[in-house]
Amino acid sequence: MPRRGFGCCLVLLAALFLICISPAAMSAPGDVSVFQVSDELTLDAGTSVSFEWVAYNNGTAQLLVIPELLSGIPERITWTLEPSYAVIEGGNGCSFYLNLSAGIDMYTDLVPLDIVFKITDMITYESREVEHQMVLRAESLYGHLDRENRIMGVWENFLPSPLDNNWGAFGLSILIWVIIGLAVMKVVGPTVNRLTRKTQSKWDDIAIEVLKLPLTMLIIAYGVISSLQILALPPSMVADLELIYMVVLTMIASIVAYRVLVKVVACYGKEKCDDGKDDAKDMLVDAVSLIGKVVIPVAAIFIIAGLLGFNLGNIILGIGFLGLVIGYATQNTLSNMFAGMQLLFDRPFKTGDRVPLSDGHTAQVLDVGLLTTSFLDLDTNEEVIVPNALIESQVIVNMNAPDLSWKSNVKVRVPSDKDPRVVEELMMEASRRTLQILQGAQAPVVRVSEVKDGRMLLTIFIWIDDVANRHLARTEYRRNLVSVFKENGMEFAVPRSQVWLNRG
Repeated sequence: MPRRGFGCCLVLLAALFLICISPAAMSAPGDVSVFQVSDELTLDAGTSVSFEWVAYNNGTAQLLVIPELLSGIPERITWTLEPSYAVIEGGNGCSFYLNLSAGIDMYTDLVPLDIVFKITDMITYESREVEHQMVLRAESLYGHLDRENRIMGVWENFLPSPLDNNWGAFGLSILIWVIIGLAVMKVVGPTVNRLTRKTQSKWDDIAIEVLKLPLTMLIIAYGVISSLQILALPPSMVADLELIYMVVLTMIASIVAYRVLVKVVACYGKEKCDDGKDDAKDMLVDAVSLIGKVVIPVAAIFIIAGLLGFNLGNIILGIGFLGLVIGYATQNTLSNMFAGMQLLFDRPFKTGDRVPLSDGHTAQVLDVGLLTTSFLDLDTNEEVIVPNALIESQVIVNMNAPDLSWKSNVKVRVPSDKDPRVVEELMMEASRRTLQILQGAQAPVVRVSEVKDGRMLLTIFIWIDDVANRHLARTEYRRNLVSVFKENGMEFAVPRSQVWLNRG
């Protein structure tokens, strides 16, 4: 009996082999095998996935394979099927991809998918269809939770009639979430304040002040969205509510960032920098605060636009083009602003320092701004406002750095027959009588500069105690020099001129 069974098996295998190698079987379109490569068909909101099928030609004839999606797809899901067709040679295969992309407002749903592969033999034109049916699970942002008629979406509704329905559970849940939010604002904040009152740091107080209101808003917003899901709303409406919650969350985050900027940078940072010695620090804090107040709202708008499904690429392109136009129109203003920021960072001078102006006058720095710097012209007693770009593009001389002392010189001419040593001593004596001229390690030095036309030129190099006294010191020195020369019978050289008379 076993031998007969073995013999039957051999006969059957031989018959199958003959069928497979026959020409009719080789050209039959049924020799294509279609395999589904992707096991789990799951699509999350705001993401894109691709699912793969492989069609393999087991025969030798050319086969035309055309995929087609027969089932309907929800409007919040976009799809493509690639390639649209393929010609498969014998012994080869081809992959087909179903590309799905879900909007961020996609709701939880089970989507039936029905894909048909139409197979046509390119020789006999015989055709048949291979159908694949599967179920796509679409997940919303938070997935699907069964909150129907549950207080806060967790506990079974225990309220008496007529509040034992969805609306009763919804009303009580809203009330509980509001109480929690107000408790955070009215109870938790003051309690933490009392616990940290003894600490010397201000950061705990600043953190409580910054986070108290946004945290309350976040709790109430989450409570409202969570409670609305108790009402067994349509999945599409639940997804819209979740999207609204994401927008509110983005707005709250921007509020937190803005409050951190105002409280920490604009207030606490300004307080730390306000030492009365360096106004550049205050200006730097103002610059950071101004930039943050522009960047934070713009970033929030971009994020919200992306959540709502706007094409950020086109928006960025449009803003970039607009930025080029605005930048070209305001290039002088922008150059002044960046130059002002560089002056604030490098700090070549500060308020009160003296600098030479381009016209040769000496000025005192009054204020360093983002666009312009104000000076007081000490020669004319007028306020001069200079664009920062002009200051940054030229050599900056700070007459107060590295200290207030100032080096100058005075030239004196005497007859060439005078003893240079005597003249030098008289010039040194005049410097000692001038209170603004430094002595000791910075004592003046006298040098003979020139001897010509019966006159001798001597130059005394002096250090003045304060740059503000430079004109006064030079004037006082000249007065004292005249007095010393008179006391010692020394004369200044009088310029000589020769006159030629032509009597012819």
